[in-house]
Amino acid sequence: MRHPKFGLPVRPLVGALMCTLTLTAGCGPAEEQETTKGEESSALGKKKSEVVYGTDSRQDVYAHADATLRARAQQATVALMAPSDFNATNPNNVTFPGSTLGTAYNLCTTERFRDDPTAAFCSGTLIDDDLVLTAGHCVTSASACADTRLVFNYYRPSAGTLQPVTTADIFTCTSIVARQQGTVNGQNLDYAILRLDRPATPRFTPAPVRTGNTALSVGQNVAVIGSGSGIPFKIDSGGSVRDARSGTLDYFVATTDTFGGNSGSGVYETSNYTVAGILVRGETDYVTNGSCRIVNTCTETGCRGEDITYVYPAISAYCAATGNANTRLCTGMPPPPPPPPPATTFTFSATNTNSAQRSTVNKDVALKAGQVIKLGTCTVSGATGTGDTYLRLYGPAGTQVASNDDTCGTLSYLSYTVPANAAGTYQIRAGCYSNTSCSGTVAYTVQ
Repeated sequence: MRHPKFGLPVRPLVGALMCTLTLTAGCGPAEEQETTKGEESSALGKKKSEVVYGTDSRQDVYAHADATLRARAQQATVALMAPSDFNATNPNNVTFPGSTLGTAYNLCTTERFRDDPTAAFCSGTLIDDDLVLTAGHCVTSASACADTRLVFNYYRPSAGTLQPVTTADIFTCTSIVARQQGTVNGQNLDYAILRLDRPATPRFTPAPVRTGNTALSVGQNVAVIGSGSGIPFKIDSGGSVRDARSGTLDYFVATTDTFGGNSGSGVYETSNYTVAGILVRGETDYVTNGSCRIVNTCTETGCRGEDITYVYPAISAYCAATGNANTRLCTGMPPPPPPPPPATTFTFSATNTNSAQRSTVNKDVALKAGQVIKLGTCTVSGATGTGDTYLRLYGPAGTQVASNDDTCGTLSYLSYTVPANAAGTYQIRAGCYSNTSCSGTVAYTVQ
């Protein structure tokens, strides 16, 4: 599958057409594909798809009464697709030949949008000339980025018609400028900012993002725009904030009517139409009803709600990574942090390590109380990996203090702060998931 989901009760809102971990073309609907791999999967990686709360308030772009939200859908919303999800043989008339929603999910004839194509696996929002905001679990690596196409104009301008899409509306992801998927400093985050192969402006218009690191209000109305279950953009403006998580400011919980494929969708404050968050996870999409399936429906106060990463951590990370160079996004942001210390590296090649619990390649590092060690086969400068790497960190007493399997797809990264009275010699142990083979360069910094 395109984006891994972990074998616990809740999974990311990835689309229905993913099947290979290496981000090749999809192989059909996979709403509930899961894997149990990775004992350290963060809570962010333990997710399901979405659900309808109360009345299904999703509307096609043409049918929504709010002109500003329609403009956001038409000008700033993108569908994330694989190259195989569309046919660009005629560059002036791109088509989407895959399964319809009804066929892909065996929907009952009573269900809405059954005839829509299901080409998208995630959604995103244009926030600058060549930058798209989405969920971190949608694009997990450089290779995933290179295999991702970002498609504008994937919506219905009237009943029964699709807005014409040309190759001028299709962009390629060239790099991941900022990304997080996991718990960092107590915040459970899931975001990515992608750079396009060329500016999307002036043909398309970036959406403004919410400034300030403050919580939304409980009960506040929000709207979401994206490709739930992979179908053309829908606008749902009937959601409200259920839990603002003001103590952590990592994500908020709302009652949006959203589905797998809405991952990465921009969630807007309807008071000023700024992007306040990124949809990342929620409840199950569809449930069985006899021989077919129907939309899963909860009351407005029922079920768990839908989790939406606050936009501020994503913008803050982007601005820090670029030295606040972007005036549209970074004006007023805190000064960027000093550059990280140079990384130390060691290479390894391993096999049959039982998830880095035997036959590992080890490195001793002397650490003082309060120091932070960051290590990985990804993320840290100089880090590389081939295969499914697994890292563990052991303290001076010989007990494990941290570990990681899949922060970056199949590669590993972790950060650990040495507690008071715990200075001494720590040991990095590099191995591979389960009993597979892998190799690479572990890079680490200490500060």
